[in-house]
Amino acid sequence: MKNSPTYTELLAIAVEAVLAAGHHALTNIHRRNEVAQRFDHDVKLLLDSECQKKAEEVIRGAYPAHHILGEEGGSFDAGADVLWIIDPIDGTVNFMHGLPLWCSSVAVRSGGEIVAGAVYVPVMKECFTAALDRPAMCNGRPIQPSGTDRLADAIVLTGLSKNLDENLHTWEVLKAVSMKVQKARIMGAAAVDICNVACGRSDGYVEAGIYLWDVAAAGLIARQAGARTEILEKLSDVRFRYLCSNGKIHDALKDVVLSALP
Repeated sequence: MKNSPTYTELLAIAVEAVLAAGHHALTNIHRRNEVAQRFDHDVKLLLDSECQKKAEEVIRGAYPAHHILGEEGGSFDAGADVLWIIDPIDGTVNFMHGLPLWCSSVAVRSGGEIVAGAVYVPVMKECFTAALDRPAMCNGRPIQPSGTDRLADAIVLTGLSKNLDENLHTWEVLKAVSMKVQKARIMGAAAVDICNVACGRSDGYVEAGIYLWDVAAAGLIARQAGARTEILEKLSDVRFRYLCSNGKIHDALKDVVLSALP
């Protein structure tokens, strides 16, 4: 095995891994109420861990020495030569209730940047892919962001943390954005939201506090499609305030978000 796999080789494994995770979730959707842990406004399912293991098996089979970070385990190593980043089921609450907007996400980080990634939305039968040396695709077809250039005409996707102790100011951000755009929407799966910006279904996405595994693959897909992403503030090694847009409304949307933060 080569010491330095190409971006194409890494992307191929990312796709294989994300399909393995997504297919396992979809074929076991009848088990979506098997809860491992409940929180006030969230849930962990047994399938979350199972799907991560499916992705890890693919990665380990190809690159046994590579590091892995996932929502369901692993650790962030900034000095790792290669780091795989997995979100086995992004939108777990949607999945649990039978809503179709959930996905699996796998990205790979090398040399300090994301170099390949894939997001698979099983119910919609869509697989988004990108690498640093190739454009963003959905099911093998090139995608691009919208041409909306006025904030007042934009649809912007976001999330809403209900943990007020985290000081994320998500309510303030949601209110500020809602008053300036045509519509703000909370869909419940960050990676799907960002891919929707990448392919022009929405014009922007903002999150006051999001994790690396939620945005690693989708963010690369957005950038390779021609969209713009930005970390507005780093909250930890794996969490930050995040903005993605079609590029044309980026600065205006950023100003609105920053105006809602202390």
